[in-house]
Amino acid sequence: MRLRLQLTIVFGAFIAVILSAVAVSVYVLTERSLTVGITDSAERALGELTSSGSSVTQALQKLPSNTYYQILIVGQEGRVPESVAGLRSSATYTSNAGLMSPLSDTAAQTLIATGEVGEVVTVRGEPIQVLGRLAPLTFPAQGFTLQAAFLVGIRMSLMTQTLDQLARDLIATVLIAFLVFALGVWLLSERVLGPLKRVTAAASKVSGSELSQRVPVPVNRDEIRELGVTINHMLDRLQESFETQRRFTADASHELRTPVTAIGGHVNYLLRRTGPTPDQVESLEVIRRESERMGKLVNDLLELARADAGFTVHLEPMNLVEVVEAVKQEVAPVVGGAKIHVRASTPLAEVMGDFTRLKQVLLNLVQNALNAGAKNVTVTLRPERSLVHLEVLDDGAGIPAEALPHLFERFFRVDGARSTRGNGSGLGLAIVKWIVQQHGGTVSVESRLGEGTVFTVTVPALEVRNTMDLAANVRATLVDNVIGRVRPQ
Repeated sequence: MRLRLQLTIVFGAFIAVILSAVAVSVYVLTERSLTVGITDSAERALGELTSSGSSVTQALQKLPSNTYYQILIVGQEGRVPESVAGLRSSATYTSNAGLMSPLSDTAAQTLIATGEVGEVVTVRGEPIQVLGRLAPLTFPAQGFTLQAAFLVGIRMSLMTQTLDQLARDLIATVLIAFLVFALGVWLLSERVLGPLKRVTAAASKVSGSELSQRVPVPVNRDEIRELGVTINHMLDRLQESFETQRRFTADASHELRTPVTAIGGHVNYLLRRTGPTPDQVESLEVIRRESERMGKLVNDLLELARADAGFTVHLEPMNLVEVVEAVKQEVAPVVGGAKIHVRASTPLAEVMGDFTRLKQVLLNLVQNALNAGAKNVTVTLRPERSLVHLEVLDDGAGIPAEALPHLFERFFRVDGARSTRGNGSGLGLAIVKWIVQQHGGTVSVESRLGEGTVFTVTVPALEVRNTMDLAANVRATLVDNVIGRVRPQ
């Protein structure tokens, strides 16, 4: 998961938890405050009714218009009902709502036992906060006092509506705040991580052949700037090390070419002119083979040194079929009992390439197959849309699966049947890969032990030009080849 998305999710979840906790706290505190307010209103109303300083009629007139009340005559002054049923069967002195009926038995029993009670009941489909109290009911005109149960109810529907609206508002506020905060984190993380992304993009362009690339250093003096400076210092040291190594390889190869060439020349002179004994001939042949092998190694090292120095091949329109034919003609006289087969579905497969370099690629692959003991080598040329596929298939011993990922590495040599019989330097396939990459193509290999190996080179095809022009070029090339063969030397 990308760091930007992780930051947005983590910080978004964090703020969502905080906002949710605040919203729940606000809701609970508001509910408690409203409940306390309703209870206080009910207690004030109940106090008005039970106050001995005013008559019941005056007290009822002072009650708010939305207050429910019920007064029941329990009995003589000081008398307490013996049971809940007795309380419920008491006569109603006055009321505007029946509050005793919805009161629970537990609440009624509490009223009998303690003289006071409080409970939320439902009257006419809405919640009512009911407070009850046993107190004397005085009739001044008649001159006597009775024991009564005073019940007062305050409607809670307004509080419920308020709490419902508050809950909706809090939920909407939390969601909007979460989305705004998440968007802010997303935008801020882009600003914060932008320099890091540019550093990463620049660092990804650095390769063994392009060590001059440097990562951008932000202007702000922060950790990302320190990272960029550190990476650039590391690249400076790497570039210096690679340059030293490349110069050493190139200088050593140049210095070795002269003595190796001299050794080969003197060995050939001794073999032709001095009449050596058979034992001497055998020793000289060994020296000549090893000098040739060393000469090839030196040339390969020079080739890779040029590649590391940024050397590029010269590309021009060319026919890949001619490369295949040229390699077949060059290899055919020295294949021994092996056979070279060429399969081309078209006489023209144009690419932007370097004839000599592509010939080197194909020659290297074919010689590797022959050195591995293949009896049949098939070279297939297959144009396909905007690509041209060049396959080299052999029936040799194959390559172990564990060696395939390392096959194009420098100085890597396969043990066993495909070790090129001890004559290879381990650089040929590395050079093949470099040449193919210079042509904008790819090279891959598939192999099975005991069945054979196939190397596939894929390069971009040249855009097809006028068919008549192409056919004319092919005919002209064929005519020139025929004339060249029959012309007297």
